Amino acid sequence: MDLEKLGNKDNRLSALLAQSQKWRRLDREVKQMMPANLRPHFQTACVENGVLVLLAGNNMALSRLRMIAPGMLVRLQGIEPEIQEVRVKAVPKPLKPVRENSLVFSQKAVESMQDAAVRVRHHPELAQALRKLAEKYGMR
Repeated sequence: MDLEKLGNKDNRLSALLAQSQKWRRLDREVKQMMPANLRPHFQTACVENGVLVLLAGNNMALSRLRMIAPGMLVRLQGIEPEIQEVRVKAVPKPLKPVRENSLVFSQKAVESMQDAAVRVRHHPELAQALRKLAEKYGMR
């Protein structure tokens, strides 16, 4: 799909594509100014009322950007003259969902594990693992 062709047919889409290209360019150029080890840990959010907002992905990036960014204001204005100030914000990491074990074995499967544990008793570790598994899921 050629977005430029579609954009030529719709002024709103064309404006959106131009805005997207502007933000990608700004993000790329801002990142090029920053130390290489910092680049993957932040992104350019927006320029609103003359304030360039950078979003840091962790505390290390947050503190380094807050320290470095004000000294780069003149260079940033060379990219985007509208920038009068730089603000760095933290992006909270989403909480990891609690994993629940929803595994369910039929009674037949539990009995088969118990039987297998008896048959492989010459491999004590395997037999013990099978007994524990059968015990854990046999009580449901």
